[in-house]
Amino acid sequence: MKRFLIYTHPKLLLGLGVLLNLIFTGCESFIEVDLPPGQLTGEAVFTDLRTAEAALTDIYALQRDQGILSGGRSGIASNLALYTDVYEQIGSQSSDPYFFYTHTLNPDTQTLSNFWNTSFNSIYAANALIKGIPASLTLDVTQAQRPLGEAYFIRGLMHFYLTNLFGAIPYVTTTDYLVNQKVSKLSVEEIYTKVTEDLLEAERLIPEVYSSTERIRPNVFAVKALLARVYLYQGEWQKAYDKAGEVLESELYSLNIPIDQLFLKESKNTIWQFKPENPGENTLEGRNYILRVLGSQYAAFNPDFVSSFEPGDLRKESWIDSVTENGTTAYFPIKYREELATASSLEYSKVLRLGELYLIRAEAAWRLNRITQALADLNALRQRAGLSTLEAATPEELEDLILSERRAELFTEFGHRWFDLNRWNKAEEVLKPIKPGWGMQSYLLPIPETELGANPNLLPQNPGY
Repeated sequence: MKRFLIYTHPKLLLGLGVLLNLIFTGCESFIEVDLPPGQLTGEAVFTDLRTAEAALTDIYALQRDQGILSGGRSGIASNLALYTDVYEQIGSQSSDPYFFYTHTLNPDTQTLSNFWNTSFNSIYAANALIKGIPASLTLDVTQAQRPLGEAYFIRGLMHFYLTNLFGAIPYVTTTDYLVNQKVSKLSVEEIYTKVTEDLLEAERLIPEVYSSTERIRPNVFAVKALLARVYLYQGEWQKAYDKAGEVLESELYSLNIPIDQLFLKESKNTIWQFKPENPGENTLEGRNYILRVLGSQYAAFNPDFVSSFEPGDLRKESWIDSVTENGTTAYFPIKYREELATASSLEYSKVLRLGELYLIRAEAAWRLNRITQALADLNALRQRAGLSTLEAATPEELEDLILSERRAELFTEFGHRWFDLNRWNKAEEVLKPIKPGWGMQSYLLPIPETELGANPNLLPQNPGY
């Protein structure tokens, strides 16, 4: 395979394989390394489309396997479920999952460094694409639009999650070490402005058609779905409503899929998903969540969460299982049912799926006082879950209904429950009674201590740490 060259990272002129090895190992943050005297900065050259697509593929692989979007133990899905009222950690009191569960994290917690470093490594690689693709003299301009758009999408996506986890952060737009070593934090409002700018550029560049039938690369509707969420989190209700509607009106997707088939790789509920590394493998979520036996330590659902489902809700029946051992029953998610390899892969990890867009539009409609539309979108999900439809609701009742539907639909998926409680100003009300370490520090994760030591411009540390 041909290579592109990066001239920005530690002490070497890096080829594609070396850069990707750096990304995968996460051994050093890009703001911590020394630049060789006289080395050029910020230049990348892509000789053909394959090199750009290989770089994108490896960014997605990093996130799937080790990053914040991983369904394994390194990702935010299970860790932020523990942070809320959904999941609980049994056993060990000296593990990172237990620190999330009890809200006793500190700036030296290794999982937090992983969140930070894998995200900024993905941003670094995206910036190399954003710099290098337009600089290429050999890439076809039309063909180059999609990978360039995906790079903007990745950069916006990573910064979106980072600011929701850590608050004020840098917005990194270059591979130039001399700039990045002194980068300063921007406010959350400034981050959202830049995220939106990147996503709008991605929306302009990425086509509607998927690059393959497997939906493992984002199309324009994946960008629109993320934009809808960004607008929702910003309180831009009309924009969130409109952007969610653009996705929901597409014939590429269907909500009417049996609950127990929704997470199969062929599901038309899928907007964007991660393909496992090897043929026959399934998802890290399946490996991470499914409980066969109860050892001295394990993670399982909070029993109150399990009992919160309405009678007859197929999501409880199809997406939750249990195991009983020595008189103890533990409940766990089986949205992904395959723990081990199969003859051919059956399940891919869903990063974006249609159910969330109904919930986004329902919430935006409620905020805009469009009660009928809000009920219609909630009822679409309720009917699929085997529940009766709601004929009427006051705005006050809708608040509780939307939040409970979001919990029932999106549990253990990429931190939705924590982000919802936080942005709805309900985190203290719900979590303070059940989290022994609850305090002012709970609202944001601490910036890793190593990052503060490497770049004092990242100070001050988040409150409470």
